[in-house]
Amino acid sequence: MLRDREFLRYGRQMLMPGWGESGQSQLGQKSVAIIGLGGLGVPALANLAGSGIGRLLLVDGDDLSLSNLHRQWIYRAADVGQPKVQLARRWALDLNPGIRVEALAQMADERLLDTLLAEVDLVLDCTDNLASRHLINAACVGHRTALISGAAIGWQGQLQSVLPDGPCFACFCPQEQPVAPQGCREAGVAPPVVSAIGSLQAALALKWLLGEELDGNKVHRFDGHTFEWSRFTLAPNPDCSQCGDHHAPDH
Repeated sequence: MLRDREFLRYGRQMLMPGWGESGQSQLGQKSVAIIGLGGLGVPALANLAGSGIGRLLLVDGDDLSLSNLHRQWIYRAADVGQPKVQLARRWALDLNPGIRVEALAQMADERLLDTLLAEVDLVLDCTDNLASRHLINAACVGHRTALISGAAIGWQGQLQSVLPDGPCFACFCPQEQPVAPQGCREAGVAPPVVSAIGSLQAALALKWLLGEELDGNKVHRFDGHTFEWSRFTLAPNPDCSQCGDHHAPDH
């Protein structure tokens, strides 16, 4: 049962069909991990903390740098040199003291993910490198935990929902496929694009946590130059190195 203060805080979103008091109460019981508190993680955190997710687990091993500030808007110049994840936790609790926010000041590795995924309902991959995305994807596939994966570079953004029994990130981007490593340090990134993708990761997360079905067979791409969205269908790959065992036919 929601308190009067919660009705005041969340009332505008509770007016929407399919949300209501029961949906808000449901969100308050959910745990979500946000891995990466940079350009994607910042808007994802702002939207999920503001929406009243009961428990947020934040994972990031970086300290804040001056180069982060043009797109990571919850931080301040005076914060440079401090751990991002601690700054993000403090900001989220200032925004919404009624939720739990836990900070893990380290990069995600197999051991951490194995522990973390046993405690959460959903993972948002807001990291900025391919190796981390594959690591997180493999852990979510192994734990059968839903994953919302986002990426942005230059004027391009991308979204994928990785659901149990569906195609995974490695079906779309095989780990064995040689790809030149390139991130925002090399190619740059437009702040509005990365903020938009992070916000849409939060939107997909809320839909999933409220019980709506997501289309795990689609990859969505946004081109900031043409201002157009495109999407394509992705079929599960029975030979995928990370999820192939889930799609292999029974013998």
